[in-house]
Amino acid sequence: MTDTDDARKRYAEYIKLHLFDERYLSREREKKILGEGVTRFEISLEEARSILMNVAAEQDFIFEKDVDKLVKEIMQAFAASDGHIGQSEFRHAVHIYKQLSSGHVGEGDAKRRLKQMMIENDWKPRRQSFIVMANLGSRKWFRDIPEK
Repeated sequence: MTDTDDARKRYAEYIKLHLFDERYLSREREKKILGEGVTRFEISLEEARSILMNVAAEQDFIFEKDVDKLVKEIMQAFAASDGHIGQSEFRHAVHIYKQLSSGHVGEGDAKRRLKQMMIENDWKPRRQSFIVMANLGSRKWFRDIPEK
């Protein structure tokens, strides 16, 4: 066995140990783990990424970037007809985000992330009102979500 093969195996074990109790891998943790592969185990970034992806598939890890991508597709579907997303659709997306992140992202954080996603994609909040008239109703539900 070469030194490189040994480093790869030790790095895979490091990943398993580092994420022993968690299934959710935030962008920050992913970056830290990849950095350890490059600096501590002296393997290339591409090798580190490949090993991380293999271990993640084997251990059924969930990446934050994958959750973001899936929820963005759901939000696109909600906004497809008129570019607007209603409060109930938004709440469903928040619930889905929390479920996909295995509870690592709380409701407040999920709301902030989805609000930012709406802003970045120019999706507008739908007015919520009991009266169905063009300019009546409120977007207060959206404005009340803090941006940071």
